[in-house]
Formats: sequence, C-alpha cells, structure tokens
Amino acid sequence: MNDWPHTDNDPDDELRMADSLIVKADAFLRKHHAADLRSAPNSHTEHIDDELPILTDVVTDFDDGIPLLDEVAPLPPDTPASAAAPPVSTAEAQARERATLVEHLVQIDTLIAREVEAWLCNELPQLLSRELDALSDRLRVETLAHLRATLLPTLSTHIASRLDEAGE
Repeated sequence: MNDWPHTDNDPDDELRMADSLIVKADAFLRKHHAADLRSAPNSHTEHIDDELPILTDVVTDFDDGIPLLDEVAPLPPDTPASAAAPPVSTAEAQARERATLVEHLVQIDTLIAREVEAWLCNELPQLLSRELDALSDRLRVETLAHLRATLLPTLSTHIASRLDEAGE
C-alpha cells in the first residue's frame, strides 16, 4: 500500500493513523486562520487547538507514528513551472537571494577579469613598445655622453702619442 512505518499490515491501523493526521492538519489550518475566523465567530473557532504549532514555531518533538518526507516526488513532465516551485519560507528566500547575489558577484568578477586580461593583451604591447623605444633613445644618448666624457679623451691621448712618435 504505502511506506508508512507500522508494526503490522492491518489496514485499520493505517486508516486510524490517516484520520489522526487529518484531524491534526484540520486543527492546524483552523489555528492558522484563527485571526480571520475570530473576526467572524462561528462553531469552528470553538475547537481551535492551541497546542499545535504555527509556521513560526519550531517543532522538536515528533510523533514516531507520523511519517516524515525524506524526498520530493518527481513532477510530471507537463507540469507548469509555477506549479513546480514549492512554497518557500522567508529564511529560504533570503538564502536563495544571497546565493543569487553571490552568483552575480562571481559573474561580475569573472567579467572584470576577462576585460582586464583583454585590455592588457591589446594595450600592454603598445605601452611596452613606447617605453622600450624611449629607453633605447635615452640609453643611446647617455652612452654617447659617457663615451665622450671618458673614452674620447683616452683615445685622443693615444692618437696624439702615436702621431708624436711618427713625427719625430
């Protein structure tokens, strides 16, 4: 029949358990709508069970006879997207918003990194070429100035001494 935990295969036990769940669900729904129902009193408001939790309460004690869902049943392929999404709590919605924000930040970071890399690939060779040309020009000018200051006098001295020896 189903996978509900039970001690024997008696269908009456399953029916009693189902009836118990229906009564608890009904009491829960009446409590959830208590504010609306109190504004228009009727026979339903007399039986509201204050011991049932509302959605903001944390339930810590579970009845062992009540089965808990461990997984979500797959939806048929023709189910519209709006029906496929389960109701979301505020905490889940905030967590999803944070996850979406993180995804967007990662995408932006990736986009920035790609743009920087593309810019460097296009612009850096031109910048390096200009700087290397300027360095080459400056190095040539400084080298010639240093040559004139240090090597030229030495060469002139050697040439003058050779000419003096040849002229004698």
